[in-house]
Amino acid sequence: MKFFVTFFKYTGLSLVVLAAIGALYQVVATKSDQAKFPAPGELYTIDGLAMHLDCRGTGEPTVILEAGLTSGSASWGLVQDPIAQQTQVCAYDRAGMDWSELGDSNISAPDVAQRLHKLLVKAEVAPPYLLVGMSAGGVFVREFYHQHPDDIEGMVLVDSSHEQQGNRLPTEDSLAKMNQLLSACQWFQPLGVVRAAGLVSRFVDQYELPQPMQQVMLANMDYSHSCKAMLAESRGFGDEVTDTQPPASLGDLPLTVLTQGIEPTGIAELRMSDEEARAQRKIWNELQLELTNLSSRGRHLVAERSGHMIHLQQPELVVQEIKSMVLQIRDEMPHH
Repeated sequence: MKFFVTFFKYTGLSLVVLAAIGALYQVVATKSDQAKFPAPGELYTIDGLAMHLDCRGTGEPTVILEAGLTSGSASWGLVQDPIAQQTQVCAYDRAGMDWSELGDSNISAPDVAQRLHKLLVKAEVAPPYLLVGMSAGGVFVREFYHQHPDDIEGMVLVDSSHEQQGNRLPTEDSLAKMNQLLSACQWFQPLGVVRAAGLVSRFVDQYELPQPMQQVMLANMDYSHSCKAMLAESRGFGDEVTDTQPPASLGDLPLTVLTQGIEPTGIAELRMSDEEARAQRKIWNELQLELTNLSSRGRHLVAERSGHMIHLQQPELVVQEIKSMVLQIRDEMPHH
């Protein structure tokens, strides 16, 4: 009996020591990353949170980039500067993403839209806006449009989520599986385990990104609060994609919908087979056409060489379509 007491005592002590070492490693590595990769834009206090907004270029309309779930402004690294050559373009970080401060609750689409509007007002980024939404960002920019329709002159959706996908996609429990992974991650991340195991780099490495962009994305996703912030986003977003009613009309707003086009394959981490992936894609494509039909001026394009991350895999297509819409909006604006 004495042996077991001694064993558990020293095992417990060893775990505490390992946790302390891991936590110290995480703090030191995070401070190093923050020094190497400071926020490229400006920080503004919105609803008590430091929010990061990165605007580049000049001209109207201003392109507003809304990242996908669990992503921030750094994910637009291949898109933002080429657009800035033509007009003003602003990327920003929702609460807890990249350089923005972590909030204390799950987020909803109305929250995201309201906070973005406050951020643009505070930073004196005036309309008209061209909204660009990637994945979950598509739901967020449509909410922003319905709150401020007079400010918006066009919209580009990059493999956007759909407000009913939670009820209609055959394997939408993949969101629940992702939440399980993030739930575990939020406990291990402050102890340095996620960083030391290189778990984030496995995600980033699958896209052949320029080294500087890759390093920034890795640093931001390895922060102690990143998984916690991602989980809050993901849980809140789950409520946004189970609507009984279809998404609201966009009237005659200029709209371009870009959809992933490469052959779907299973995702091992989410225990999704190739067959399930194909079934999911079939419904996804139907949802994409429904999004296109939200506007009487909707255009649909398939990114033949991309999966879900079109802005990372075919950034030139995203840039081309945004620039094209900027010119279209300028032609239609009364003072041009």
